[in-house]
Amino acid sequence: MKLEDLEIPLENFKGIGPKTALKFQKYGINTIKDLLYFFPYRYDDLREVRKIKEAPINENSVIVGRIKNIKLFSTPKKRMVIVQGIVEDETGALKVIWYNQAYIAKILSGGPRVMLYGKIVKDKYGLYLSNPDFKILKEREKIKGEIIPVYREISDIPSSFTRRLIAEIIKKFPFQRLQDPLPEIVKIKANIPELAKALINIHKPTTLEEVRESKRRFLFEEIFYVQLKINQEKVLLKLEKSPTIRYDPQLIEDFLNKINITLTKSQKEVFDEVVKDLQKPYPMNRLIQGETGSGKTLIAELTALLVMKAGYLVIFMAPTEILANQHFQRFLKDFAHYDLGVGLLIKNSGYFGLHGFRSYKSKDDILRLVLNKKINILIGTHALIEAKIPYPDVGLVIIDEQQRFGVNQRKKLLEKSSQTYLPHFLSMTATPIPRTLYLAFYGDLDLSILKEKPPGRKDVKTFVVDKENINEVWSFVKKELEKGHQVFVICPRIEKKEESKYEVRTVKEEYVKIQKLFPDFKVGMLHGRMKSNEKEMIMKKMENGEIQILVCSSVVEVGIDFPLATVIVIEGAERFGLAQLHQLRGRVGRSIHESYCFLIPEIYTPLSYKRLKILEESYDAFYIAEKDLELRGPGELLGERQSGIPDLAMEALSNIEIVNLAQKLAQEFISQNPKLEGYPLLRQELEKRKDFVLS
Repeated sequence: MKLEDLEIPLENFKGIGPKTALKFQKYGINTIKDLLYFFPYRYDDLREVRKIKEAPINENSVIVGRIKNIKLFSTPKKRMVIVQGIVEDETGALKVIWYNQAYIAKILSGGPRVMLYGKIVKDKYGLYLSNPDFKILKEREKIKGEIIPVYREISDIPSSFTRRLIAEIIKKFPFQRLQDPLPEIVKIKANIPELAKALINIHKPTTLEEVRESKRRFLFEEIFYVQLKINQEKVLLKLEKSPTIRYDPQLIEDFLNKINITLTKSQKEVFDEVVKDLQKPYPMNRLIQGETGSGKTLIAELTALLVMKAGYLVIFMAPTEILANQHFQRFLKDFAHYDLGVGLLIKNSGYFGLHGFRSYKSKDDILRLVLNKKINILIGTHALIEAKIPYPDVGLVIIDEQQRFGVNQRKKLLEKSSQTYLPHFLSMTATPIPRTLYLAFYGDLDLSILKEKPPGRKDVKTFVVDKENINEVWSFVKKELEKGHQVFVICPRIEKKEESKYEVRTVKEEYVKIQKLFPDFKVGMLHGRMKSNEKEMIMKKMENGEIQILVCSSVVEVGIDFPLATVIVIEGAERFGLAQLHQLRGRVGRSIHESYCFLIPEIYTPLSYKRLKILEESYDAFYIAEKDLELRGPGELLGERQSGIPDLAMEALSNIEIVNLAQKLAQEFISQNPKLEGYPLLRQELEKRKDFVLS
């Protein structure tokens, strides 16, 4: 039996009706296999029976006794059915209550001897055992304690139902014949159990050690599969051909002289790493991480210059249209002294620039200029991949704020092209990647870090402010505006969504409020749903000083540069990740002026306050990212639902020992068998994870 044989729709299994199946499906549990991988979140060790007199309040306990006085009644106000009884043993009696389980009254009638397990609570109704699981015992049956798995409730499906259902599945299917995708040698080196044993023991353990061993197996395998795919990608990429680009030091020196910039020590080190990569016959695959304003784009310009002068096209992809436009303006200005055409393509139109001048072009015009090699660098959003343009002789792909760009994506970019080689790849990010995440998910990328801050750059003074004191912030903002400075106001949402018991600041509402608060200043609004020309117009007005306050969404998170902006007010700050907040505050402090960031949480909790105080105390991006990982966990940090990374892999990131072991064994295995020949089940597991690795 293979894991795929368990891909049986839930409704096809006896005991699961269409309504129950639908409830499970809402949580992504569609098949028997999905249910088997829905692991307990805790285990109650019920191997020790407690006497009623000794059972503690607010803890799960096992009690053995006789049930008496079973009654069934309903509460009209809450429309709830209640079963109530008394359990007695030799030390005393205790009330027992079940909710909305009318059938229990019939089962427990007649005063049977039972084993109950549940939590004893004390409230206005007195002391009682609340909603316990039970087992009817024979009169002289010996008590056999158990370890009970507890599952998270899905809709109104109780843990006890899920537990019985999984027990039935384990009983029905021949798990002793279940084939394990993990190679035997890997299991031996990792000291983990067989798949069948791990699945059974995680759901029906006899000892807590079995639980630990099984959980370790599943945590290890998820990281191992991802590591295997990443390392395979790295090995196979080196088998591809790329153009070798000659380094021309005089060309670089002339360019830097023309734009009047001297490289920092850190920039020189990183550029040297890039130059060495370009001279190899296989594709560069490098990620540059650096603080906002540390000079990543300058490295990209120098790299692009070498590639363009060698006769190849450069593709530059930005995460937003605003940033693509800004990169176009910068490249147009910096390459004004060269016969190098700069193109911008956003949706169905764009610009062509040469010698510092630009002209509006349709998409067809841009395409024609690309094909005629009049455009040497084409800038746009990720939509450049979907455009299905027959790009000629692409030598380099640069991506701003996206870490991964696999072999398949490079081939997709070139699917209409006749070129037989892959371009080099350079990615840039201001988001610091914690070491554990880098080891686990970005090991195929060579990492360069720009450590130095730009000359003259000051840290942004950061304050966590209770929303009750926000008027003090607005008073401070007014003083900055009177100095001729500009202000960002960031909101978590563009407009109101569903009703919520908590108020959530929205861009559109805050825009109206800020206009009333500051009638003597021009207020603008910017968010991701605006049309491209609207965004461009707002940005141009901000750049020209025609807008003093810009109310916006996190669309300004990356790349936008306004030297006169000295204050950023982030409302609903607890809704953002720390690394994202760090990038947002990087929108100010980009000149000699003292700059300020105010974090205004909507809801104060001990955790949110602790998180936000880290930004108040530190400007070290890597420290901030590590603390965010520690406090929130990798799921929230990466955006678990968007990343395609399995939940188990997320959990495994909390265990550096497992991450290191999985990485080591994956590297060993791939180095000996890069195409996984003879391991069809292993290949299938990797195929399932291709969307993450190539995303």
